[in-house]
Amino acid sequence: MRTTCLRWLPGVVLLSILLPLLAHPVAAGVDRWTPIGPDGGEIWSLAADPGAPGTLYAGTEGGGVWKSLDGGASWAATPEGLPAETISSLAVSSGRVLAGHYYSMYVLTDGTAAWRQVGPFPFSAKELAVDPAHPEWFWVMSENKEEGVLLSKDGGEHWSPKLRLGDPLHSMAIAPSVPPTVYIAGNEGIFASTDAGTTWRQLDPGFPTPWNGVDLAVDPADTATVYAGTRNSGFWRTADAGEHWSFASQAALSSLLALPGALLGSSFGDVVRSEDGGDHWEAVFPGKEFRCLAADPAAPAGAWLSVRGTGLWHTSDGGRTWARQARRGLRASSIQAFAFDPFRPRILYAATPTARLQRSDDAGASWSQTLSRLVIRSLAADPRRPATLYAGTLRGGLSVSRDRGAHWEQILEEPRGIETVVVDPRRPGTIWAAGSRIWRSGDAGRTWTRLASPVDVSFNSKVRRLYLSPWHPETLYAIDFYRDGFSVPGGLWRSTDDGRTWKQIPFAGPVALAFDPTTPDLLYAAGDLGDIQKSRDGGKTWETVASSIAGDYHLTALLMDRLDPSVLYAGTEGKGVWRSLDQGVTWQPFSTGLIAPLITCLEADPRNPRRIVACTQGGGLLEIQISPGS
Repeated sequence: MRTTCLRWLPGVVLLSILLPLLAHPVAAGVDRWTPIGPDGGEIWSLAADPGAPGTLYAGTEGGGVWKSLDGGASWAATPEGLPAETISSLAVSSGRVLAGHYYSMYVLTDGTAAWRQVGPFPFSAKELAVDPAHPEWFWVMSENKEEGVLLSKDGGEHWSPKLRLGDPLHSMAIAPSVPPTVYIAGNEGIFASTDAGTTWRQLDPGFPTPWNGVDLAVDPADTATVYAGTRNSGFWRTADAGEHWSFASQAALSSLLALPGALLGSSFGDVVRSEDGGDHWEAVFPGKEFRCLAADPAAPAGAWLSVRGTGLWHTSDGGRTWARQARRGLRASSIQAFAFDPFRPRILYAATPTARLQRSDDAGASWSQTLSRLVIRSLAADPRRPATLYAGTLRGGLSVSRDRGAHWEQILEEPRGIETVVVDPRRPGTIWAAGSRIWRSGDAGRTWTRLASPVDVSFNSKVRRLYLSPWHPETLYAIDFYRDGFSVPGGLWRSTDDGRTWKQIPFAGPVALAFDPTTPDLLYAAGDLGDIQKSRDGGKTWETVASSIAGDYHLTALLMDRLDPSVLYAGTEGKGVWRSLDQGVTWQPFSTGLIAPLITCLEADPRNPRRIVACTQGGGLLEIQISPGS
């Protein structure tokens, strides 16, 4: 079945393990990471099983592939073996699912326990399709001009090249004619083959095929009718399999799906539809960003649609009406900030890029979204004031909620945003907020003092993390980073006078600190490139205790066991969680059950240090209960 998705995918390249999980909340696992939500996540690719109505596969942003048996109402993770890439393409047929991403292809067959890599496959699988006449045949179109179009006649196990062009390709469409006709659009034009790619003829559409893309779709009711949407040359169609083309409208289309009597697509990110063959178009979800479309093989005019921030939708009438799918169990959210409630341990707070702030009152079994529209970068619960929560926001500064997130009030205006907020547990009412500048309040946010900042705003630098010394009330540590399209680790800074002055500490690419709870001035630091360093004098001098603990993977978080200071945990950018039992000298993977191992934070329950929560990109929150002696 035809699927069309946005032609751009996030540039983060990760690796992961995907393990089976139930579609409904489960109890926290002992010595095993357990997903606790919240439900949601961005779907970047879709594929419906033509042999099983209602069975749908979704490739998510950093969270692998998920499966639904009821048309998107509930979901479960597919088995292990997939990298935590954003899956760029999916196809399903004859009991096989193929998933393509950057430079790899994976296959999942009925009854198997894990995805299996096939290949070699040294290029990006931009689009996958099933041959209408041969369900075991799969076509793939690459972004790599040297590879072009390939065909597998054995369910994806082996591939043979069928078309190579000198410029990148844009789209592929297969007409279920007799024999099937494969259409390919690229910078060099539009090509067609009726003999499984043995020979190709170049069509003359009468319009230039622009470098920024052409998307093709075949009318399911008339296989000789082919549509071509372009970014800047208008919308075109042919009624005789490409011999003659006619201009239909000036619509700019970047993705296209043809249904009986209707066309669906994307125009500058908006979802649009047409009922007259492309002469006129109307917006379906104005102002919402298109992600992916997939035809529903069980409904002639049916389709699923993924929209940024609003989830998954289904239509059975060619796009006239849409029903939003529940997505229960699709725990593929990306977590930007997290906090425990210090007074009610079953209450959890999580901030996501699209759903913003969510709260669970039952330890992650269910979640509710607050009414706030804040784009939250950091969260901190006040350990002295029940129900009080602070949120550092992207552009609005610092806000406070005094009713556990239900209502918010801005208490610090900072247009450059607040990256981190810290509540001092020893001095009532003392709050620190930092981003491009550092602020301190001694009266719970009623008034603020701007302090000296170690970062250079002219270089777009910000304080990413701020730490208070547990031994010296006026000693603080700041980690900064630079933002210029990508986040680049900066330096480590120390202040011994309550933030009035700062001194840089020699340290390459720091990302996180952890303080020993029993030994004064003993602290550990995680470096971006995987090194762990130790300081015995409060950060003045450092010694390396381990290097490249997770191979080539960057570190993102560091946590020390409050009950046993010899135990450290480190989060990585794509290799899950690692643990050391000997003060950071040796490390082992600690990721059993982890479904999306790009870790954005590690936090221990303030009441139960053996309960740890990991924030992830693409897998929501995961919790583990560590058994004594493990």
